[in-house]
Amino acid sequence: MYYRLFRYFFSLVCILFVIGCRKDSQIESFHIKAEVDTTKATIGDIVSLRIIAEESDGLHLSFPDMEDSEFFEIRQKQYLKKGKGVVFNIVFWDTGRLEIPPYPIEIMKADNTVDYIMETDPFFITVYSTIKNSDGKNLKPIKEPVPVTTPISYRKIILSMAFLFLFGYMVYLWTRRIQIEKRKEIIQNIIPPPYEEALDSLELIKKVCDVKKFYVELSYILRKYVESSIYIKTLEMTTEEIDSYSSLIQMETYLLKEWIELLKRSDLIKYAKQIPEENKRENDLEWSRKFITSTNNYWRNLQVGMS
Repeated sequence: MYYRLFRYFFSLVCILFVIGCRKDSQIESFHIKAEVDTTKATIGDIVSLRIIAEESDGLHLSFPDMEDSEFFEIRQKQYLKKGKGVVFNIVFWDTGRLEIPPYPIEIMKADNTVDYIMETDPFFITVYSTIKNSDGKNLKPIKEPVPVTTPISYRKIILSMAFLFLFGYMVYLWTRRIQIEKRKEIIQNIIPPPYEEALDSLELIKKVCDVKKFYVELSYILRKYVESSIYIKTLEMTTEEIDSYSSLIQMETYLLKEWIELLKRSDLIKYAKQIPEENKRENDLEWSRKFITSTNNYWRNLQVGMS
């Protein structure tokens, strides 16, 4: 039993040793390549520092930010493909032989803690003034201004178009409303009220000699008058239907009853060819005038009471 435990322990030590040796070999083969695109620049020029991790397969690397100093400023940090390097764009603001300090690359453990740190060598950049000669008389030529294009604000364009559309639509509705009101006034001036039209029509049928035609016209005039006044389709209804739905017609009861009787008598003359009494025609015509006048006053008072 002790022999078996010893064998297991020995195997575990060997595995850990192999893993450790493998990791050490990866770190030993790993190296850093750092370069700058120039060692001479003038104030305001951009110097690119490129750092590449070679033979770094299997290692988890971290490229921290480089801090600004009193001599230079980091304008941009850009990672290379596959995360194996980084490029810093640096702008110098002082003259002389200035140093870019060593840059640390962190080798991380599996739990994202730092295992090793490897640094690049420092770089020295000679920065000159923008004045060419030391006497300061000759200056660099002035650079042309960079053209600046005004960005197009699509949001403002859309909002402006929407506002113009709504404003135009409101103007259209307002003008349409004015036109409708004018049309109503014109129609009201052209078309007389229902009771006036009915009374005028009664005067015209006085000259009709044929009895059947007289009662046909009389029935039509009274039906049209009621329909135009209280908006019930009496022209499309039969006398029986008017009698059945008489409760819907707002009218004094005795007038409604007498009107229905007149309609029934007109139907008999029209369809059954019944001949009325000699003076009945004049009486029906006079009653129709009183019917129109009475109902018109009744409906007018009813509207005043509701308002």
